[in-house]
Amino acid sequence: MRVNRLAILCFLIVYIIWGSTYLAIRYAIETLPALGMSSARFFLAAGIMGALALWKNEAPLSPAERRTSIMSGLLLILANGVVCVVEYWVPSGIVAVMIGAMPIWMMMVGWLQFGQARPTLIRMIGAIIGLSGVALIASSDAVPAVTGYGRFGVVMLFGSSIMWAFGTLIQRRTTGIKSVFRYSALQMGSGAAVTAVFSLAVEKPWAIDWQGIHTASLWAFFYLVIFGSVIAFTAYAWLSRNVAPHLVSTYALVNPVIAVILGSVFFQEAVTPIFLGASVLVLVGLSMLVLDWEKIIRRSKHLLLDARSRGQS
Repeated sequence: MRVNRLAILCFLIVYIIWGSTYLAIRYAIETLPALGMSSARFFLAAGIMGALALWKNEAPLSPAERRTSIMSGLLLILANGVVCVVEYWVPSGIVAVMIGAMPIWMMMVGWLQFGQARPTLIRMIGAIIGLSGVALIASSDAVPAVTGYGRFGVVMLFGSSIMWAFGTLIQRRTTGIKSVFRYSALQMGSGAAVTAVFSLAVEKPWAIDWQGIHTASLWAFFYLVIFGSVIAFTAYAWLSRNVAPHLVSTYALVNPVIAVILGSVFFQEAVTPIFLGASVLVLVGLSMLVLDWEKIIRRSKHLLLDARSRGQS
């Protein structure tokens, strides 16, 4: 029962908090450089996790745990940094829907690269439907071509999705971690270091106009550090190691809905009929992936047969 309650709590955290982080990123990058903000966010979160590890006197990680932590951290944190950059050009709701198609990439990458079972027919059909929705968003006027970078941002989102899928699947190689804070600290710190290198190369963060940083950007930054990284990222890491992948992926059904609502309310992001239709395709496709429709159909048949038998008796 304890594990079940912990799993439910982790799911709620990932559902609600990560759904709101797209809006928080939008506020943060108004006056902060995207990659620099993402790097600083995870460096600070890594420091907090490291302090908790010392306070709890956690044991050192094994060599296998260190390798997995670093490899997954590089991919996961850099993927998040790409999302931050893309939100300069693409509305947060659209970003959330496209990133929400993550279970499709995880299923395909897991099958083709990690030796996972071949997807069932229903899940393959779901992947096709979901990717059709993503393609519709990418090819429609839903993505603004701001200074010509809107379409480029969509391409970057595809790359971010692939990196996140690989990072998550690599992370699943390590189970039963006892030093969870130490593991998360190394994971976030290694990813933040690589993101910082890209920030130094393209953003020149040393030239930031500190007086021009808005209070809203700072509040959004600290929200991302505490809630988005320390709390929600840790909850996701626990789920990815202890819960079946198709269940972990259900966050992709909830996050886009929350993000679209928040983006529409706070940033007046347009919700066009094409975008709504494409979003429905993505959510329908995802539901075919993350829900066990074979079991649902079998149970429905049994219930129907039982109802008929009672009616005849």
